[in-house]
Amino acid sequence: MEKKDRFEEAAALLPPFSGLLKSVPRRIAQNACEIRIRAGRPLVVETLSERYTLRGTSASPDDIGKCIKFFCDYSLYSCEKELSEGWITLHGGHRAGFTGTAVVRDGKVTAIKDISSINLRIASEHKGIAEKLMSLTAFEPDLRGLIIAGAPMSAKTTMLRDYARLTAGFSRTAIIDERGEIAACYRGVPYNDVGVNSDVLDLFPKEQGIMQAIRSMSPEFLICDETGEEYRQLAECAGHGVKLILTVHCGGISELASNRAASYLISAGAVNYVAFLQSGVFAGKVSGLWRVESVEDIGGCCGSNDLYRGRSRILVSDKKTLYTAQNDHSTA
Repeated sequence: MEKKDRFEEAAALLPPFSGLLKSVPRRIAQNACEIRIRAGRPLVVETLSERYTLRGTSASPDDIGKCIKFFCDYSLYSCEKELSEGWITLHGGHRAGFTGTAVVRDGKVTAIKDISSINLRIASEHKGIAEKLMSLTAFEPDLRGLIIAGAPMSAKTTMLRDYARLTAGFSRTAIIDERGEIAACYRGVPYNDVGVNSDVLDLFPKEQGIMQAIRSMSPEFLICDETGEEYRQLAECAGHGVKLILTVHCGGISELASNRAASYLISAGAVNYVAFLQSGVFAGKVSGLWRVESVEDIGGCCGSNDLYRGRSRILVSDKKTLYTAQNDHSTA
């Protein structure tokens, strides 16, 4: 699906504003990442490099309420869990996050009322974005796991989705899609291309999905986005011969050592490769790929031992053959 079509699909999920969003200039629509709606304020469409404000518009609380009902197919009860957590995945893989007033019981947020802001993140596919990274890692005989790290809006999920698509071309690949953002399943059918040999555990809590995939689907690769408290279950996969491909929120490579999930997985030997993505206008660009055997190795992640810059591999998809070209310098 073209980028502008993705924007139009996302705009249609906002019935009170779909007509207004048709006035967004083509160059903005083609590159839009988010549509932001705030009570009493104008609509804003954001790209990686630009913020476009629809002057003269204003969202009312009633308009926002209509959007939330539409997200839930007019059954708020069916989306009770998502509503309490402040996000919901929509048709097409788009995701709406929202803020408002918390309803707290026994120290836990059980619901959000008086919703005042919606951030609709527009799903996107960039086929080929992970080709070089995958070809430099997936075929390495020593690969146990890869962490794709980056700041918010660095295209980690987009990179992960394409990596899954590529590995599923030749290996059994299990995708733990807790938020429905990777495969964008609708009634069990993925709307995003995640490859022919992928099995999607849609909306499964990660801890349960990981173990179910291991027990029932015998994957060779396991894909998991936004790694957090399920790191112990992921480490257990290493003992089953499964290669982990994960993402982690991280503002810089130096922060990775203090990330509890990443440091545990590296220390446990479940992950031994790390790639870092740039953000902003360079979102989706790999700034480096390193082999790590301990948390202490992270301090040595620099240009001099950057595998991404030191080697180049090209996957020729039409011949289904991997051709390798070794560079004799590290700054290519």
